[in-house]
Amino acid sequence: MAILRRAILLALVTLFAASTARAQVEPPPATSPPPPATSPPPSPPPAAGSSAPVTPLSPTLAPEQAPAPPLVLTERTAQEQPAPRPQPFYLQTWFWAAVGLVAVTTTIILVVSLRDPRDPPDTTFGNMHAF
Repeated sequence: MAILRRAILLALVTLFAASTARAQVEPPPATSPPPPATSPPPSPPPAAGSSAPVTPLSPTLAPEQAPAPPLVLTERTAQEQPAPRPQPFYLQTWFWAAVGLVAVTTTIILVVSLRDPRDPPDTTFGNMHAF
């Protein structure tokens, strides 16, 4: 009983460790909301002689994307044919020959061993009683 408890405990610990490791490796889902915007850093004090305060840019302002390169079409080369898959072992002749040999041997053993033990032996001497 103690061995069974240890095996179950080991399985649970392994499962827990695997799930936490997987959770740490996977990236966050793409549909997650963006992080909350923080307040902009305080602006430096206005310089002497400057009359208008400088306002910081919005943190969500993104630069314009560069245009995509033009599409170039090229002709594909013919794909190389994959190597033929080997025939499964259960379709091989040697496998069925071995299965047949085992079946015949098992049948012979069962027929010989399941005879009635009270029958006289199959010898030329017959059933000889010593006493």
